[in-house]
Amino acid sequence: MQAMNDTRQAHADLAFMKALVEEGGRSQMTGGAIFLAAGLLYGLQCLVHWTQIVGITRFSDGFMLAFVIGITVTFLFALGLVIWRDRKNVQRAVGTRALNAAFGGAGVANLVLCSVFGLVAWRAHSETIWLLYPVTTCVVLGFAWFIAYMMRKRLWLASVSLGWYATAVGLGLLIGSGNDATYILLLGVALLVLMALPGGVMMRLARTAG
Repeated sequence: MQAMNDTRQAHADLAFMKALVEEGGRSQMTGGAIFLAAGLLYGLQCLVHWTQIVGITRFSDGFMLAFVIGITVTFLFALGLVIWRDRKNVQRAVGTRALNAAFGGAGVANLVLCSVFGLVAWRAHSETIWLLYPVTTCVVLGFAWFIAYMMRKRLWLASVSLGWYATAVGLGLLIGSGNDATYILLLGVALLVLMALPGGVMMRLARTAG
């Protein structure tokens, strides 16, 4: 009886691992598309701000306000479109649901952090407090990608996680140094390399698995 139970457990474990690796790969399209859109749009926003700081471009305040709003509106439109296209894909393996929960939780944490840091920075009239928000966001993203690595055991996932942690340290060291241009540039490059690029990789893996 024990041997039979062990055999059943082994089959269950194998089925679980298969779900983590195979089905999870096929369902990465939605997450990858969201990461790609967010990384490209907000990375572009940071780079445009950087060109303003270093004097490469000279846009009016009105233009920059419209540009920032346009970036957010475009991302929300892309997010809604991706979710709408994926609305029928309700079946998910347990591993995929776990990863979705990890990144979904990271997204919620990011919104909460944005609200808290934004409110405190506004009340204190402190730019330094607001600059700490991207640092905490990088840590949260590093944690989410580390969970993905622990579940998938893919080296590139660990690299993304370490990249976000390293970015958090770099941004933290730049706060208060008077080098705002480098801060914005580092954040923009991180969004392109550690968010947009992994999003594209996820979409490619999903197409291959499909």
